[in-house]
Amino acid sequence: MKINLFLTYFMILGLTQASAQFKTTIPLRKEVIHGTLNNGMQYFILHNEWPKERADFYFVQNVGAILEDDNQNGLAHFLEHMAFNGTENFKGKGIINMLAKHGVTFGRDINAYTAHDETVYNLSNVPVKNPVLLDSCLYVLHDWSGFLSLKDAEIDAERGVIHEEWRTRRNADLRIGSQLEPVLYNNSKYAKRDVLGDMNIIDNFKYKQLRDYYKKWYLPNHQAVIIVGDIDPVKMEQQVKTIMGAIPKPLNPAERVYESIPDNDYLVYKLAVDKEAQKTSIALNFKKNKPAVQDFEQFDTTIAEQLALQMMNNRFREYTINNETALLSAGISYSGLTRLTSLFTLTVNPKNGKLSEAFQQAYTEYERAIQNGFTKEELDRVKENMRSGYENQLKNKDKISNENWASQLQNYFLEASPVMSSEDEYERVKTVLAELDVIQVNKVFRALPTEKNQILTVSGPEKENTKYPSESDYTTIIKNVNQEKLEPYKETINNVELVNDKLTLKPIVKKFEIKGIKEARGYVLENGAKVVIYPTSLAKDQILFSAFSAGGTSLIPEQDLPSAQIATVLAKNSGVGDFKVTDLQKQLAGKTLKVSPYLSELYEGFNGTTVRKDLETLLQLTYLYFKHPRFENQAYKRIIDYYNNALDNVNENNNKIFGDTIALLESNHSKRTFLLNKENLGELKFDTASQIFKERISNASDFTFVFVGSTGENDLELINKYLGNIAGNHTQEHYSDHKTRPAKGTSKEKVIREMSVPKTSIYVHLQNNKVNFSEKKQVMAYMLSQLLNKNYLEKIREDEGGSYGVQTESTLSKNPSPVFSLRVSFDCNPEKADKLLAIVYEQLDIIVKKDVPEKDLSDIKEDLIKSNQQNSKSNSYWMNSIVDQLKTGDKFVSTTNYEKLIKSISAADIKKYAGEVLLKADKVEVIMQPDGDRSASK
Repeated sequence: MKINLFLTYFMILGLTQASAQFKTTIPLRKEVIHGTLNNGMQYFILHNEWPKERADFYFVQNVGAILEDDNQNGLAHFLEHMAFNGTENFKGKGIINMLAKHGVTFGRDINAYTAHDETVYNLSNVPVKNPVLLDSCLYVLHDWSGFLSLKDAEIDAERGVIHEEWRTRRNADLRIGSQLEPVLYNNSKYAKRDVLGDMNIIDNFKYKQLRDYYKKWYLPNHQAVIIVGDIDPVKMEQQVKTIMGAIPKPLNPAERVYESIPDNDYLVYKLAVDKEAQKTSIALNFKKNKPAVQDFEQFDTTIAEQLALQMMNNRFREYTINNETALLSAGISYSGLTRLTSLFTLTVNPKNGKLSEAFQQAYTEYERAIQNGFTKEELDRVKENMRSGYENQLKNKDKISNENWASQLQNYFLEASPVMSSEDEYERVKTVLAELDVIQVNKVFRALPTEKNQILTVSGPEKENTKYPSESDYTTIIKNVNQEKLEPYKETINNVELVNDKLTLKPIVKKFEIKGIKEARGYVLENGAKVVIYPTSLAKDQILFSAFSAGGTSLIPEQDLPSAQIATVLAKNSGVGDFKVTDLQKQLAGKTLKVSPYLSELYEGFNGTTVRKDLETLLQLTYLYFKHPRFENQAYKRIIDYYNNALDNVNENNNKIFGDTIALLESNHSKRTFLLNKENLGELKFDTASQIFKERISNASDFTFVFVGSTGENDLELINKYLGNIAGNHTQEHYSDHKTRPAKGTSKEKVIREMSVPKTSIYVHLQNNKVNFSEKKQVMAYMLSQLLNKNYLEKIREDEGGSYGVQTESTLSKNPSPVFSLRVSFDCNPEKADKLLAIVYEQLDIIVKKDVPEKDLSDIKEDLIKSNQQNSKSNSYWMNSIVDQLKTGDKFVSTTNYEKLIKSISAADIKKYAGEVLLKADKVEVIMQPDGDRSASK
């Protein structure tokens, strides 16, 4: 009785304690089953059917690196790794092996992350028809809660993996971040807790130190189970109570404390440089406390803030595109810094050597908005965009993923972020947008910066003869701009129709079928253009669009290939017809569509997406790209400026040097392999790029246009109105095969580089051009990569502790001619490089000479079948299937036949195929290693 009264009181009060330090008055979506077990663990269960017959299990720990003692720095993250190395119910790799049998794979579906304030585990895309499997997933979460084995040998084996993760991640950006963190965190505990940790501790900590952290913090009162998927929530709740409720309630649990960042009364400045840094950035940050209570008033304020940020960023984009500036880009953002603190940030990306000018220009535009506010026209546009976005989300509410809802529930548990139904959220947003005026939004925008807690950070390359502006240079700019009376922003818009041409309806001259896809219909227009329409009900009000024509850069002369690289970028950044790109953005306010031209080696074309009401606009844009493309000198200059900056410190970019070396060997130093650098930047010519675009995107009779989704034959007249009026000369091109492939035999190169953090990067590529293509062989090519992935994970990562991860990819492609390709790449400890490279080749030899284990092959088959079942329920699957069939002429393989094909493949088939494609393959091997005399670990 007392319990009921207590609950009634809280319901009347309307205050829900969703997390320890935050509260919300906004009711949790009623479909969510939420409760707290006797041991203190919370659970959230939601039925959701996207994807069908799948569920996601999330285990959220409200503990992270911030709770470590000094001698435990890095152990929170270490413990996350150990969760996959043996538990009470799953010995060794039992969790991974058990789930692999059901097509749930480590890395893609089984994963985790550690942050300062939380650690989150997930098991995703779990098939739901087997109740034993669902219980097994709950037992995995049960064991993660407090039943990890933490055996000495497993701990020692994981030290090397963690060290190699540190080595892989320790790039220039991370090193710059390490310099900035003491300032951003104002020397609080956050500044002393690198999540990856102190490698001296990682390599040498005593087992007890890890177990102490685990026993102290992995407690049910700090944990939440989140289950979202195509399950019965009531039955699942009962299983949660049975399995998770059996975990003992902790006695005298440690209190979860929350670290705050001390205030700074005056602006704090920090310059961070790194020899390998590739970009320069300036950030003016304003630290703010997150609101303790999330109510509807705060929700409305957040909507107003989002609108203000969009308007300011639209202004920055318009300013940098339409003017000669010292800016590459500028923007404002609102983000979380810690559990209790957020950052409002003005970010400025300057052209090299123009930091002061760029900061002054960006800060002036920002201050112009602070002084004068935004205009009603600007607000109307971003309101319309937001309204359209929420309307589209509501129409496709049944296509919101399990992962999306799980993420929202995670944030509800940790920070009391509201979780409403799509209907409730849309209605609230619609009401807010209707009532919100520009005066209110301007007021919210002006409240974003703070008087205290200002931090100015600058980062960039460490180079000789490079002098960065001083702190006083920036503060003087801020002071002077603040004192200046700035003119209000002037609104410009081109209020005319997108297409003014007189269009006449053209006849349909022919119909054709798409073999194997019964409902798809093909039509040939008078100009020779082919149109394919495939109606589906897989997503409400979604239309996918693709257009392609054979040719691509393969038909472009060698001397023009540099300019071809920027042809579509130039067109996209110039606008179309009478509209420069910024006016086009305004013209399209409130519309839900994307259409983008592309130019690849073998094809040119378009990719796009829209909704029914905006199909005509998508067609208009496509028509204009054909008939009236636009090429702005200002857009060209911005592209060149971008490359100039990106290439300025490229000689210190080890990844670029490594990649360029690989590209040259893989093409046997073909003259058609263009590697962009400072010296050849002048080869990117405006006139040539413009002409290439006009030549490649011109002849309608060479194009096939495909529409998939909420469309049908009743849209044909509208489609024909625009696409049928594009010129077509009734000729068709074909791509050329320049045979840019590796030299016969073995090509090797060793790259020696100076490195701040020594590491060896290994790349091995086997390619066989003397192969035949079939669907079965294509599937076996994929299976080879998955089998090798498993072997490399076990041999290189787990047994040797030699690498954070090995990336393996193998494919069998058909165009321009059949080719098998297998790539293996990873970073590792230089001292182990030779041994690990030997393992790479050893495993290739084994897969040729020995039958693969039936269990491993069975797991891969299950994964392929599960993925295909899931993918076939999306429009993108059908778009890719139709386009691929039209390009290759192959027959479509139905889901049933695909599954039969997968099941028919035996271990003997794999062994035989591995011998066919690997033994006579040409090989590229590139190794990048540190210069022992000049590199030093930091």
